[in-house]
Amino acid sequence: MDILAWLWWAVASVVSIAWSLLWFLLGGWVSTLAQIAVLVGIIFFYKYGWQRAPAEIAARVSTLGRFVWNWARQRETGTVGAPRVEVREVVRTVRVKEAGDINVSSLLNVLVFLGVALLAMS
Repeated sequence: MDILAWLWWAVASVVSIAWSLLWFLLGGWVSTLAQIAVLVGIIFFYKYGWQRAPAEIAARVSTLGRFVWNWARQRETGTVGAPRVEVREVVRTVRVKEAGDINVSSLLNVLVFLGVALLAMS
C-alpha cells in the first residue's frame, strides 16, 4: 500500500509541476497579448477618436483574422508531382595574386607598422 501512495505522490508531483509550468507560460503569453492589445487600443483611440476607434479595430482584427486563417489553410505547392531540378554549382577559379596586387588588409598592416615606427622615432 505504501508503494501505491508513493506512486500516487510521484505522479501527482509530476502533473503538478507540468501544470504549473504550463500555467506560467500561458499566463505570460496572455499577459503579453493583453498588454499589446491595450497599447494598440490606446493608439487607435488617439488616432481615430473614441467613436470611430472600435470600428477601426474590428475591421483590422477581421482583416488580420482572415489573413491568419488563409495562411493556416494554404497548402504547400510544388512539393507533390514537381519535377526534380538538378542544381549545378558553378566553381570559379580565382587567379593567383600577382606582384603589385594589394588588398585592404595588407594596406592597413603597412599603415600600422608605419604608425608604430613614427611613434618610436618621436
